[in-house]
Order: sequence, then C-alpha cells, then structure tokens
Amino acid sequence: MPTQPFPADLARELFETTALMHPNTIPTLLQVARRVLIWIEPLLYRVVCSSSHPAILRATKSKPPAFFHSAVRHLFLDGSTSDAWSFEEATAVLRLCTGVINFAVIGNFSGPTLLPILAGMKVQRLTACLELLFGDHASTDLALPAFASLTHVDIFDEILPDETKLCSSLPALPALTHLCLNNEVPPPTIQLLLATCPRLALLVVLWPKTFAREGLSWVMDEAAPVIRDVRLVAGMYTDYWADWETGARGLPNFWTAAEDFVAQKRSGAIAADQYWMD
Repeated sequence: MPTQPFPADLARELFETTALMHPNTIPTLLQVARRVLIWIEPLLYRVVCSSSHPAILRATKSKPPAFFHSAVRHLFLDGSTSDAWSFEEATAVLRLCTGVINFAVIGNFSGPTLLPILAGMKVQRLTACLELLFGDHASTDLALPAFASLTHVDIFDEILPDETKLCSSLPALPALTHLCLNNEVPPPTIQLLLATCPRLALLVVLWPKTFAREGLSWVMDEAAPVIRDVRLVAGMYTDYWADWETGARGLPNFWTAAEDFVAQKRSGAIAADQYWMD
C-alpha cells in the first residue's frame, strides 16, 4: 500500500510549533529541507536582542526589508555595553523591523532620533526610560500617534514627588492596560495613575532582587497604609532582561505573574491589601 504524503500544512504547523517551543532547535530544523527553511527561518528572528543576536546584522545585507517586517516581532536594543552594535546599526535595524510590536531600548541607543522611526510602527509594548527617549521629561509626549497602540509600558525613569509631566502623559495612552514602574515611587503618584489611566488593569512596581528588602519596606511603610487598590502589585526580579526575553517568547514572566496575583486577590485567595508578590 503506497504511503500517503504528509500534508504540507500539517508539516508546517508541526515544524513551526517545534521552533516556537524550542528555539534552540531552529538551526537544526533549517537544514531539514528547503521548504522547512522557508517556513522556519523567519522564526529565528522573531525575538531579537542586539547584545546576543549578531546574525541579524549579516542578514540585513542579504535579505529584503519585507523579510524583517514580517519576521521580527520583539526587539531589544541594548546600548548599555561597549561591545554592542553601533548606534547607526541599531537604528538601521529598527527601520527595517517595522512589524515590531514589543520594543525595548536602553542606554546609548535611546533618544529622540528613534521617535520618527517609531511613528511608522504600531508598537504595543514599550520598555524604556522616557527621559532618554524624548531627550528630557519636559519633552515627553505620549499623546503622539506612535504610542496610540501601547497596552504595556515599563519605564525606568526616576519618579520624584514633584514629577508632573509623566503623571500627565501616561493617562494620555488610550490603550494602556499594564504599567510598570521601577524602584521607589511616591504613593500619591501611584494613586494618581490608578485613578487617571482609564483602562489600567495592573500597576507593577519592581525592584532588583538585591534591593528586595527596600521594596518590601516601601510596600509596608509607604504604600499599604494609604493605597487601597487590588491592581497594585510590587515585586522583585533577578535578571530583568532574561525575563523580558522569556515573555517575548510567550512564556511566564513578571507580567503574567502579576496578572495571576491580581486575579487571586479578586477571587479572595489572597488578601486584597496584599501588594508584595514573592
């Protein structure tokens, strides 16, 4: 009895699922057959971190812009290390990756030069220091059309008690549902953002693990006595950028952990005034 050929659509689904679940297998899968290479190669570039993904620089010299528009969905431009790409290389890659929905940028790669590039994209998740991205806090303008699709925003800016620009800018994001701030934030600022961001479902405040004690003290001594809102979650991270990449690959990260934490508070499994997430 002749063997029936395996349907191409099922074969493609099988290879793509394997590649997404186990990214380390992609180089091997690319060698299986020509059609598998066509299916799978874009997934090799689905998540790009400039500090650990030099292959994309080589690919920009051999592949058309349409490839990067379709392939790259999560992009982290790390300008914090001296051995990273040049600023020109970073901006060139960003210009090609117009289909990015999750964008993170730090260090020397961040600045107002990026704003015209982002204007042509529909980024849904942004991780950045807004002061660096816009040049200064006074120039921050999140009402720009480039940010209209943002649902998740994680900012590294230091927020002082008299900070007003950020507090007035963040509520201007019409799609914002998830907001993360880093390190100590004045409780009145937290209260203001919870009250004025119209669709906010979650507000997270994070500390590096080495400052977890300070974070817990902030919750107990400053936040908990005055804030009554189940949407507030505070916690710590061990390796922030590893967590970012994990989330970009569709795996559990601090966002999903915080969502679960809030869901448990709403269900009564955790006290509504419990804010620290271990």
